[in-house]
Amino acid sequence: MYVPRHFSLPEDYARALLANPGVGNLVTVIASGPEATMVPFYLDEEKNALVTHLVKNNPQAAEPPRGPGLIILDDVDAYVPPHWYATNKVKANVPTWDYITIHVRGAVRIDPSPEAALTAACRLTEMMETDDVLTPVGQDKLRRMARAIVAVEVSLEEVRGKAKMSQNRHPDDIRGLADEFERHGEPRMADFLRTVSLPYAEQRFATLTRLREARSIGEDVRSFH
Repeated sequence: MYVPRHFSLPEDYARALLANPGVGNLVTVIASGPEATMVPFYLDEEKNALVTHLVKNNPQAAEPPRGPGLIILDDVDAYVPPHWYATNKVKANVPTWDYITIHVRGAVRIDPSPEAALTAACRLTEMMETDDVLTPVGQDKLRRMARAIVAVEVSLEEVRGKAKMSQNRHPDDIRGLADEFERHGEPRMADFLRTVSLPYAEQRFATLTRLREARSIGEDVRSFH
């Protein structure tokens, strides 16, 4: 994934996403080519890996992967219409799409044992449920169901986060975007814009202003010679 420096995701934000990864796309390459499956994940800190399960009939589970796997975890995203930019009144802008995503790359380990599959399924269920919904199902039925799935681990060998969140825009544009996102029911987009994108843009804009002023002074000095 290409990540320009100004779109790098802050490490603390990336760590928080990995701690509660939710659903993502597991991408592997097998003999027939690349395959992808959307599945939920949980972080196993002891193994330093993201864990999920796949049905055994899935080619990604039935065939050994060729090389490392890739997990794509998309956090938030939204369309940005140009009229939301404050500067659009002065100069017409084009629309874009803002988003936050994490790519995890690492070795893939497939554990075919029913015990590992059941553990993964139970952990994933516990992430979503506040009540015990599995005990009423019964251990015998759960073990039988676990025979149809396999546990899959992807080690956290490389983690790259990207936040394309208008950091390269004018600070007034970012303030306007944050207000619009909040108004349209995207509070997390608005919060990131205000707490991360805006400070970066303000510092960037101040630096550019100082450089332009210094260049202008230099040109004035040269005009006297």
